[in-house]
Amino acid sequence: MQPQSQAAPSGQVSKRERLVKRGVPVDFAAVEHLLRQGLTPGLDAKLADRFDRPTAVRAVSTRVAALAAALAAAGARRGGVCIVPALASAATLQGIAAAGLRPWLVDVDPYSWMFDPAHLRERLGEAPPPIEAIVPTCAFGRAPDMTAWAAFHIETGLPIVVDAAEGFDVVMEAPVPVVVGMPGGRGVFVACEDADFVARLDAPAFSGDAGLDAWSGQRLRLATAAQRLRMLLLGAPIGFQPGWGMSWVSDAWVVSLQEGAAPSVAAKLAEMDYATNAVGPGHAARDETPVADRLAKSVLSLPFSADLGIAELDELADAVRRAL
Repeated sequence: MQPQSQAAPSGQVSKRERLVKRGVPVDFAAVEHLLRQGLTPGLDAKLADRFDRPTAVRAVSTRVAALAAALAAAGARRGGVCIVPALASAATLQGIAAAGLRPWLVDVDPYSWMFDPAHLRERLGEAPPPIEAIVPTCAFGRAPDMTAWAAFHIETGLPIVVDAAEGFDVVMEAPVPVVVGMPGGRGVFVACEDADFVARLDAPAFSGDAGLDAWSGQRLRLATAAQRLRMLLLGAPIGFQPGWGMSWVSDAWVVSLQEGAAPSVAAKLAEMDYATNAVGPGHAARDETPVADRLAKSVLSLPFSADLGIAELDELADAVRRAL
């Protein structure tokens, strides 16, 4: 039911009329957004409140289901090709496959570890037709340029869905649909400034603890642990993602090593019972990906958690130094 406007009692002036008389502009879109939030309390409303602009949100049970549903709602037709960065995770590729699309991997920028519209514009002609969608990814928690992808969507007309599963700390706008992981570690949410798009989503709803109430404390612990690691590894031949642990943070600790060193360092860490996650292209259908291929042998994803204590962080840093 739509909220009914109520006239001010006789002899009284409504708040809106007072604002208008004083020359204060009224943002009717924001007013409508607030009214709708009041009508739909719950997790979706809490998640929507973190965005700067009015944004529709839907909490979904899994990342794969959310990405598949978002691609379908965006109009990507089954059987076509979906362009994705060469460093996309297995879950991203599974979501694309669940939407009935074939992934085509494209090379990434050597500094951001993501692909950008300028590079992609040059490579679209190399992809096998028909191109049905583009899925930019968030590089292990680092923010993608959402505004640039919105402009590229307008330029090409192609459906674009950003997979930012590790980007809860950085995604604050959704001019194109974006999939973001919950801070509790279970479930994701799909956000978009287009409310009609979110209304079209057909995906299983998330249930359980999203971790929102605990996020402020978790973020503080993550940032504190990240900065301690930076200090413990000061001077080591290792590079942290720009801003990680300072301007933004995630539980994905991904670092750059000397070129080609990742496989041997990973093997040495495994001998010390520290498992690492594979980074790099793992799919046959791809464009030329020299940067991603090099990064796969020079970038390492390491275990990291907000629950790591001082002693555990010291041991982890010591293990990394020995492996290096």
